[in-house]
Amino acid sequence: MERRSFLKKAAAGVAATSTVAAPAIAQSNPKVTWRLAASWPKSLDTLFGGADLVARRVSEITDGNFQIRTFAAGEIVPALQVLDAVQAGTVELGHTALYYYFGKDPALALACAVCFGPNTRQ
Repeated sequence: MERRSFLKKAAAGVAATSTVAAPAIAQSNPKVTWRLAASWPKSLDTLFGGADLVARRVSEITDGNFQIRTFAAGEIVPALQVLDAVQAGTVELGHTALYYYFGKDPALALACAVCFGPNTRQ
């Protein structure tokens, strides 16, 4: 008899869990649009094109619910002010090389293309 009682309780628990989870699944995702400022002109396909590719892929993966609009150097801010624009909240994303900002903090030079510099674990 205890086995039947256990099965009834287990079935009730599964039914309650699925009822509670159903509204969370039925909710729609909000539409989000972010702006990305880059330090490169559109003519640099390997650098600016990489940002464009990421923006398109994010849009595809999220069924258009998360859009990233890419802007080349000078369209929103000058090329060497991308970090400042992200810090100030002017744009949500920045695509730049951190060694451009060596004057703000010398450690930023280590984050980008230092010959014989530290590896990713260091």
